[in-house]
Amino acid sequence: MAAAASRIFRKHWKGYAFLLPVFAVLATFKYIPFFQALIMSFYEWNGANVKTFIGLDNFVELFKDKTFYASLKNILIFTGSGVIIQLTVPLLAAVLVFHVKGKRLQNVFKLWFVIPLVIPSIVIYLTWQWIFAGDYGVLNELLERIGLESWTHAWLGESKTAIWSVIFVNFPWIGGITFLIYLAGLMGISSELFEVAKLDGMTVWQRFIHLELPLVRSQMKLVMVLTIIQQIQSFENILVLTNGGPGQSTMTPALYLYLQGFSYSKMGYASAIGLILFLFLLLLTWANNRFVKNTETID
Repeated sequence: MAAAASRIFRKHWKGYAFLLPVFAVLATFKYIPFFQALIMSFYEWNGANVKTFIGLDNFVELFKDKTFYASLKNILIFTGSGVIIQLTVPLLAAVLVFHVKGKRLQNVFKLWFVIPLVIPSIVIYLTWQWIFAGDYGVLNELLERIGLESWTHAWLGESKTAIWSVIFVNFPWIGGITFLIYLAGLMGISSELFEVAKLDGMTVWQRFIHLELPLVRSQMKLVMVLTIIQQIQSFENILVLTNGGPGQSTMTPALYLYLQGFSYSKMGYASAIGLILFLFLLLLTWANNRFVKNTETID
């Protein structure tokens, strides 16, 4: 086995040589910081001159931290709602666009749904912050003009509405990479299958349930993984919109990590939070790969 691998390497060494810069960049900006954070999670470290080995004290403190538990509860809500949204709305939009008859009109729809990809996220978050603003926000102004003054809220400033307001950001949740993933999956389905479905007299709903949905299962699995990772890792939306408030109603582990590390200079504690998040993500990714079927494995 080793001899065969050696022959393959000698034969294709130029190709492997082109990968060296890639691995060098990954090692510099990904692997080395990760292992450094793993080591520093066992230290009381402020990122500069304080560096004292304390063993598992950071983890003991973390598992007693009520704010951390509140952030875990919030991230479960964010992740669950994100997965539900990304498995439904962009998929339905992709199916509708895929079946548009006119090629030119179909391309126009594709362009509209791709444009949000090139808009900086911070612009989107600031726009929604303006929409949800209490006294002068667009949403409250609209509600007042249509006679629903009693429905107005400080959407991002009240504990009961803040988390759902953050979830509502990016409504109608179509534009972006998820839409393109589903559309690519639909375009990979053989046209002969659609002809057979038409000859069998399938309705639009039957075609979606029995043909399109099973054949984009692999794309749905990919979207689930990407959504879980994105939801658990992201914090910039919460930082811009609510900064984790009011109270702890929108605090997430990633934002808590950021605040502990860069606001309170508790880099060792932040590293411990990061390690727990890594293990949590690893578990969820394994569960998704273990229990969610690909298109090829559907019975």
